[in-house]
Amino acid sequence: MPYRFVESPNKTETSGRTFDVVVMHTMEIAERPDAAMICARWFATSVSKVSAHYCVDAQTVVQCVREKDVAWHARGGNTHSIGVELAGFARQTTHAWEDAYSTGVLGHASVLVANVCRRRRIPIRWLSADDLPAGRRGITGHAQVSEAFGKSDHWDPGPGFPVESFLDRVRQAGRARSRT
Repeated sequence: MPYRFVESPNKTETSGRTFDVVVMHTMEIAERPDAAMICARWFATSVSKVSAHYCVDAQTVVQCVREKDVAWHARGGNTHSIGVELAGFARQTTHAWEDAYSTGVLGHASVLVANVCRRRRIPIRWLSADDLPAGRRGITGHAQVSEAFGKSDHWDPGPGFPVESFLDRVRQAGRARSRT
């Protein structure tokens, strides 16, 4: 599925790599219609020294790094992962993830992540910090990568992130795609 592409220079180009994990992040950007583009434009600057493969807000998805290349989004876990930035904050409560805007973000993200998992044969399951160095495959948060590898103190997408309902949405999106 083609998305608008705003290329980030902050990446490691490869001729191909294996994919084991989708890492979920929060942008730390307010709920606004252009959050994905704001994040993508930040990633497009060499000053930022960071990137992710995708930025998602309630209305759109923007790609910043080709999947074959390594985005700089979760130190210690970049090499075999796809990074997905969600509009919002790590401090959001579970209730805050249920508002109309965040529901839109999770809807777009679930379709994107279902697509990535299908194409890359990544299981739709949440990984703990212990699962990552053990080489398990699935979906996780930046917080789990930070805990597993000790290379950052990031705690997104936050303790209020609705892990189980998000995984259910990803599974539903995957089933809907397979019926078409």
